[in-house]
Amino acid sequence: MSSTDSFVEEEPKMEKIDTRPFLQRRHDVVAWCLGVLFIIAVVGGMFGFGALRGWDANSGWTHNESLTSEERFLPEPFEPEPGVPGRYGDDAAARWYYWKLPPNQVTEWSRTAVWLCYSCHQMLMWGCIFYGQKQKLVWQSNTAPRYSGKLETFNYVALIINAVFHLLHLGQTHWTYDATAQDVSVASSQSSVIMLIVLVLVLEYRDRGLAFGWPTVRNTDRVSRFLLLPKGTVNLLRKYHGYAFAWAAIYTFWYHPMENTWGHAMGFAHTFMIMLQGSLIYTKMHLNRYWRLALESWVILHASVVASQTGGPDLNGTLLWPMFCFGFLWLFTMTQVYGLPFWKKLPSWVRPTPFVIYLAATIGVYSTLPDRQGRYWIRLNEIIRIPGIEYLAVLFSWVLIEFLLFIERKAQANTRPEPLSPAWEALYLMFILLIYVLMITLSSLVQILDLQMSLILLMVILVFVFIVGVSVSSMLLKQCFRRPAGKPAVAPAKGQNDVGETKYGTNEKESGIENVGLEQ
Repeated sequence: MSSTDSFVEEEPKMEKIDTRPFLQRRHDVVAWCLGVLFIIAVVGGMFGFGALRGWDANSGWTHNESLTSEERFLPEPFEPEPGVPGRYGDDAAARWYYWKLPPNQVTEWSRTAVWLCYSCHQMLMWGCIFYGQKQKLVWQSNTAPRYSGKLETFNYVALIINAVFHLLHLGQTHWTYDATAQDVSVASSQSSVIMLIVLVLVLEYRDRGLAFGWPTVRNTDRVSRFLLLPKGTVNLLRKYHGYAFAWAAIYTFWYHPMENTWGHAMGFAHTFMIMLQGSLIYTKMHLNRYWRLALESWVILHASVVASQTGGPDLNGTLLWPMFCFGFLWLFTMTQVYGLPFWKKLPSWVRPTPFVIYLAATIGVYSTLPDRQGRYWIRLNEIIRIPGIEYLAVLFSWVLIEFLLFIERKAQANTRPEPLSPAWEALYLMFILLIYVLMITLSSLVQILDLQMSLILLMVILVFVFIVGVSVSSMLLKQCFRRPAGKPAVAPAKGQNDVGETKYGTNEKESGIENVGLEQ
């Protein structure tokens, strides 16, 4: 068990042994299993209905070979079309999203329908998260355990919402087809997910570090304590990350139509997994380390499949997928895998093993990949692009949020602020909503103005913009969950027998560190 400095040790409480069968105790596991079966069925529906309609649009490279794509889409702008928005200029083929209706087939209804679906889905999920946090952080006693195997009402509602909107999106794809790709930049969809991955690196930092499980709260030497950095940023993100992650998943979910390609299938599986995780807030399954690692690392598989599918024949089909595959594998082998509990039981000299294996495999693969001049090894620099950007974004996030927390401390003069009145809370929530609206508006302006820059540069810019928006909105959210001083809420009596203790007992502080390591 890892130790933390975020709570005071108390006399351990005697745990009441629950003798009920596992599935009766762990409703969250049952919900998770049903969720996995559900997304498998939805993906099957994507391929089944697509096949019935003769859809075979794997990528823009097969546009002229497809039986139906020429009727459904414009070709990729491999040849510039000056004056046509999105189809000329720097990196036009990458900036053009292939799976959307030609402009002359777009109607007001096709646009309105998808944005209405997206807005309802987003607001309902945010509402579930907000209600759940109010119940657990404000209304419930601070001595009551927050995590259990039981599903609360807000969990059931969130699960139903996500299931309904998945079925609705599948139907909408085969009715009006277009998703929000018609109106916002493809870079924004990708950047929202990258932003999510960056923030996960931050919120997991104190428990697994950034390099081979170091530095963490378990390392007590001077260098480790210096590099561990203040805990305020981690605490803030651990408490309020759900809103940003729900936005990243749902925004990306409604960006794409449910086309029957493996790239789309892997992407929708990923967004559903994130939504399933969000639906299981305050359950033990939400804290399961192996499940969380699968969520975080799924991008390796998804990005590799998409890059292979859309990369084209250039460089014998190896133009894109090695950079994405080995770039994300760097993050996995250097940082992400060390969140698993068994690493804490192994000697430190064993920990670099995954990264050493990764380097050997990477060098072996890249030794066979020539660049455009036929030179080998030159492309090896590709592998540092993705981790370099993400680690830089981690540092940026940390500095920004610590600066915002510093401003908060100065503004509050180290006094405990009173809870917001309903009117002020509503105003704060409106500002939070405005921040996300501005982020989407910026993504739309990138599309409307047809900014002539490379897709990768656009993505990097939007990642940092989204981090700023999420950081500010998280600070505003923090103000909406103040407890009345000296007035602890009373935990509801109903269902107390179904509430299980967390690994660290029930003395969790309001620091937001409550989910450090349910390492089970």
